[in-house]
Amino acid sequence: MAAKEASTGKRNTGSAVARELDQLKKQVKEQTLRLEREVKARKLDVRLAAKAKKARAQLSKEIAALREQGRKLASRLKSTLGDADKRERALKEAQAKVADLKKKLRGKTADLQRKSEELKELAKESVHEAATIIRGETQPAVELAAAQPSAAPAPLEPGSENDKPI
Repeated sequence: MAAKEASTGKRNTGSAVARELDQLKKQVKEQTLRLEREVKARKLDVRLAAKAKKARAQLSKEIAALREQGRKLASRLKSTLGDADKRERALKEAQAKVADLKKKLRGKTADLQRKSEELKELAKESVHEAATIIRGETQPAVELAAAQPSAAPAPLEPGSENDKPI
């Protein structure tokens, strides 16, 4: 029986070594697969990092361009607002000038109307004086006007020869 034990011991040792060898091969395969996955993940990480860096650089360029455009637009807006303020001030000045001219025009119109009334009165007096002279009356119109300061000269009778212009 000793031989049996020795052969079983060898078999047990040989199969244990074979099992251990199989386990080691299995572990090597697992480690190899894990390393391959890690290498792929690292390559992917490197590619993603490179893309992110490239995208970040592009984004920085675009941000800088947008900032410059913003500055230009702000400058143009400020200039436009300044122009609008100038135009508004000019409009207000023009409106004030127009109002002043209208006021002067009203004053001159009133003055002209007053002078027209005076001229009408003088014309009436002249017509009355001329009629008096034509009729042969000796009293001048000035004395007549002095005698009747508040009364208007009597209008000529319509249809008479005396109201025809000379």
